[in-house]
Amino acid sequence: MATNVSDTQASSSRTLTRRQRDIVKILAKTAGNPVPVGAISEKLDVSSRTILRELPAIEQWLSENDFTFIKKPGVGVSIEEDKAAIELLLELLGISDTQTGYSQKERRRQILGELLFVREPIKSYVFLSRFHISEGTLAKDLDALEEWLLTYQVKILRRPGVGIFLEGTETAYRQAIANAALEFMDDGEILSLLRGSEQKNPSVRSSLMTNRLFSFMDTQIVAFVEEILADTEKELHIQYTDSGYMALVVHLSLSIKRLRSGEKIEMDQEELQNLTTFPEYPVAKQIARRIGERFSLSIPAEEIGFITMHLSSARIWPQTRRLKSQLQSINTRQVVMSIVERVEAELHLPFHTCNRMIEELTSHMDSMISRLSMNIQLDNSQGDAIRQKYPDIYQAVERACGLFRERLYIEDISPSEITFVAMHFAAAAETLRVEQKKIAVAVVCPSGMGASRMLAANLIRSLHNIDIRQIMSAFRLEPQKLLEDGIDLVISTVPLQIDFPNVCVSPIPQTQDMLVITHAVDTISRQKTKESDKEITAPFVTQHLTLSDVRSLTRTGEEIEELLDHFLIKEISGICQVESLLGQAASVFADTILERQLIGQDLARREAIKNTFIPELGIYLLHCRTMAVRHCRCAFLSLQEPIQMSNGTLEGAILLLAPQSEQKECLEVISRISMLLVEDKRFLQALKSKNVSEGYALAKQALLKYYQNLIIKRKGDGTL
Repeated sequence: MATNVSDTQASSSRTLTRRQRDIVKILAKTAGNPVPVGAISEKLDVSSRTILRELPAIEQWLSENDFTFIKKPGVGVSIEEDKAAIELLLELLGISDTQTGYSQKERRRQILGELLFVREPIKSYVFLSRFHISEGTLAKDLDALEEWLLTYQVKILRRPGVGIFLEGTETAYRQAIANAALEFMDDGEILSLLRGSEQKNPSVRSSLMTNRLFSFMDTQIVAFVEEILADTEKELHIQYTDSGYMALVVHLSLSIKRLRSGEKIEMDQEELQNLTTFPEYPVAKQIARRIGERFSLSIPAEEIGFITMHLSSARIWPQTRRLKSQLQSINTRQVVMSIVERVEAELHLPFHTCNRMIEELTSHMDSMISRLSMNIQLDNSQGDAIRQKYPDIYQAVERACGLFRERLYIEDISPSEITFVAMHFAAAAETLRVEQKKIAVAVVCPSGMGASRMLAANLIRSLHNIDIRQIMSAFRLEPQKLLEDGIDLVISTVPLQIDFPNVCVSPIPQTQDMLVITHAVDTISRQKTKESDKEITAPFVTQHLTLSDVRSLTRTGEEIEELLDHFLIKEISGICQVESLLGQAASVFADTILERQLIGQDLARREAIKNTFIPELGIYLLHCRTMAVRHCRCAFLSLQEPIQMSNGTLEGAILLLAPQSEQKECLEVISRISMLLVEDKRFLQALKSKNVSEGYALAKQALLKYYQNLIIKRKGDGTL
């Protein structure tokens, strides 16, 4: 897949300073004749060093606009173009004084939007005059767009005397439009749109609506689609993944817009019949019914099939899938939650957040019910010590256990059994007491996979008064849910517009970033110290692995083995821009053309959300979830010739792929590699020096240590 069309580097054409434009004007007037730097400096009354500092930006601007810039050491610099090109250059310079220029990315998505929505030929002069580009530049743009569109079976036809237009089916058009919208939205645009923040910030909406490509993302339609998805999650007991949710909003919004315009999908009847057997089909029918009622539309069967396809790709997972042992204990769990609620109300500690305690207490009470039903009594040697050290906890638990007696028709619960229950609460209370001294933080990036893990590693290393509770995707942040989870502060790698304390910093925080974080943490700490705390000391509580833990550990071990077995360092050449790098990355672990296309699309979609170039490390952190792999994959792509970027030197890229799965183990293993880049400088040095054995050894050491600590954590020793 060609990713030229989703270039994430902003064009310098709209950031040329007045001095830079003056230099270009001097060179334009003397086109073909080298001008000494000293002569330019004398003309503008600045030093020669100042002119030399300006030349790289000027060279980049001229290159982007297809003008030839020549540097002759000891002679001077010049623009080598004919008279017609120079006239276009001067016109472009004049316009850039008063109008906003277009980056290559913005120009191409504007052209693509016109071609996709204007169903008739467009003359080339329309694009030439609007964007003030040469025919050569337009040809390059169309070549890049054509290669991208072929992925969706859409062709660009260029007919002299007729114009430029597209050819493809309605299904192909919709796929192209939806994926273009997802890939080309800039950092924060999708998040702003889904959160409705464009109402608070009209400039966001305005910038999107100037492009036909996003014209179908009507505010009311988007709100209606989100309402449908929220209702279906509740009513049908399903759950959408973050990426699937975002894609569904775009696809359904587009379907509604196209249906209202009379554009309908055609589908092979055999394929449609096959889709009716999918478990997602009933969900699609319900969504179609809601759309039809809202907009007075008759939804054909083909549209329901189309929605089914997207629901399937969005990955719907039942929330009620439980192990047999969990189903057997569900009534006990309900009682436990009632006891937790009662004790929490008395002691004013958030026990409902202690998931491990709740699971263990449920298991303990299952055994307790069996013992009591058979009149078996257990002695507890800790009884006196617990009552003396934790009288408030013991009394609260004793009163709450009345609920246990009432609901399960048990006549009496001995002090010994109450002590066992109190020990669970005492241990949890101690944990809460320690954690309450820290600031609870959620670390956020667009995917919750790459940049956020790197940021978390840096924060853990630099700040000791924060507790990173969650590492998550930005797309479905909900302030109320953050409050319920006890989060105090959100630290994000992308700008957020939510009514909740948050700061935005780089994945590798600089001095100014740390000052911002420290200020926010100190402010929250002062607020928290005003609250009264209880002094509690907890006894040691032995914990045991469950079958669920064993299954999770087995999956983790398998993913570690898979990643290490396929770990590689690959030197690549002929890379002069980011698009080529993405193309090479997509083929590393692909066995088929389809897999390469899937990986390329997923990498480009992630890159379009947030540029992953890390200047401090000199690498791209290319990562995504994709259906093209079944297990974790890691590789380092070493550039034979480094690329000079606007904000640093690009030496290579680390490629991290995770399967599109609901299992968190894959993501944790991949994320451990992201953290290793920050935690151990030797790892990145080994990758850059193409030392496969050392890179493998360091990755293996870190992953096995992570696995060992995971076992210790599951057993409950508290060591991480």
